[in-house]
Amino acid sequence: MNKIPTRLNKEPLIEAIWQAQFEPKDGLPVGDLLPGILYSALKVDHPNLQLHRLPTADIPAPVAQIDPNLRFSAKYRMEEPGSPFLFQVGDRIVTMNCRKPYAGWSAFKERMLKLINVIESSGLVPTPRRHSLRYIDLLCLDQAPSLKALQVNFQIGQWNLENRPIQMRVEIPDGDCNHVIQIATPAEANLPEGKLQGSVIDLETFSNSQPDSWQDVRAQIDQIHDRSKAVFYQQLLTADAIALMEPEY
Repeated sequence: MNKIPTRLNKEPLIEAIWQAQFEPKDGLPVGDLLPGILYSALKVDHPNLQLHRLPTADIPAPVAQIDPNLRFSAKYRMEEPGSPFLFQVGDRIVTMNCRKPYAGWSAFKERMLKLINVIESSGLVPTPRRHSLRYIDLLCLDQAPSLKALQVNFQIGQWNLENRPIQMRVEIPDGDCNHVIQIATPAEANLPEGKLQGSVIDLETFSNSQPDSWQDVRAQIDQIHDRSKAVFYQQLLTADAIALMEPEY
């Protein structure tokens, strides 16, 4: 089994996302009230923070409530020019994204806990329903479409699909956690260094236990992070792929 590195010098991560889903308190329009509260609090660390209203904010609430594709959509986005961090808010969702370059787990977790404190103190979201960590990586070790860097085998009858274009999604139970793994190759991403093509590995991890409070969310964060890392390095990547990314232990 692969040893888990502390960091990779050739980091494939292009975005990390923490997401919390909830039901609005007493039918309050959380997606319209919470952005102002978060904006004021986040400006302490992000003085040039900008608030953007998204097109989904114009969709009537009854329509968004019924349509499962809109139910957890964001209505506002907050970001600071030059910062990798981005925050999004909807009537039933809050996300914190860290785009490339990844700030590292310590910095990501620190900002996440600050965000949770603001949400909790607002009184608008007393109980979260679900929260997850999602990591999106772009592997460019081999020319896409290629799954050589992954511990996966795809075959239909006599056809080996190793070097064929693929899009797949699978949910895997893992004790008290669940993982949603999506693989797409070839895939293209617009990054600070330019447009790159490779294979996208999208890994989302969440606890099986629904949190009863924001304190439960805080208590589960490290566990979810550790389980996600274990899946990525020990179940998805091959030892050769890890070595090519120049790991540090």
